[in-house]
Amino acid sequence: MNVAWNYNKLIFDWNKHKLSEFAVPDNALASPAPVPSAESADRLLPSLLAAHARVQAGCYVSGVEAGPGGGQWLWSRHLAEFGLNMSVGVRDGAWIRAEAARRGRAPVALAADMGEARDLCLALGAAPVAAVAWMVRDLAPAEARTATEGGLTVSERPAPDAAFLGVMARQSDNPAVNAATMEGYGPALRAATAGPGIRVRHLTLWEGNAPVACASLHAEAAWAGLYNVAVAAPHQRRGLGRRITAQAIAAAAALGCAGLFLQCVPSGPVERLYAGLGFRRVARPLLLALR
Repeated sequence: MNVAWNYNKLIFDWNKHKLSEFAVPDNALASPAPVPSAESADRLLPSLLAAHARVQAGCYVSGVEAGPGGGQWLWSRHLAEFGLNMSVGVRDGAWIRAEAARRGRAPVALAADMGEARDLCLALGAAPVAAVAWMVRDLAPAEARTATEGGLTVSERPAPDAAFLGVMARQSDNPAVNAATMEGYGPALRAATAGPGIRVRHLTLWEGNAPVACASLHAEAAWAGLYNVAVAAPHQRRGLGRRITAQAIAAAAALGCAGLFLQCVPSGPVERLYAGLGFRRVARPLLLALR
């Protein structure tokens, strides 16, 4: 996902919008997501979660397990972060705790909005720990173009190359933060595979002989997900994040996708950057930690 977390009020009923198409680890999440539109924006979260699981199967998402009441547990082998290890649509706290313990993860549940968060906190003995902005951008065929940015390279392999990983490993001025980032993300990216029908593009922006910014697209038919947007610490605050994201938008349009989604920290500079590039927030779910 964007290494920076990318989670308004949604109107949907989990009994009608279960993530029943989840069927990882064989990457067979089959039901196509609807084409994004302004009219359907308030109902997009279940489709976005399902699309995210499909396009990321084999990379950050390792599996989705069926749970009681039609709910699911999304999990990651490599990454322990809450947004990749959580229950969706489950109100059985004992099951969530057992599934989390089996995976060596904290027991976490996703709530679509404040109303569901209140209900789940009471039902599960949980407390909110984070909110995430889910954003989408409609894509037009006219936005598709070959890369015109000088110094841009694009790889179609599921696992990114050393230059791309070099940007990921230099996002902070603090070496300890960089080491912790790569301890989790590095193994997942180096071992990444892509399921049937999933197209991957890893974009790297160079200045001279140095890779300075990167971004990844994981695309299916209608949707592409934007992940791993990063700028090397010595080159930050120079507009490179905007430049690499603009190239990712063009690349997603060139793949024939109708929409591009991402996740980021809400109500901050990252969300404002994406809003300035045409993304709109369609959901702000909360992550709840069970006590």
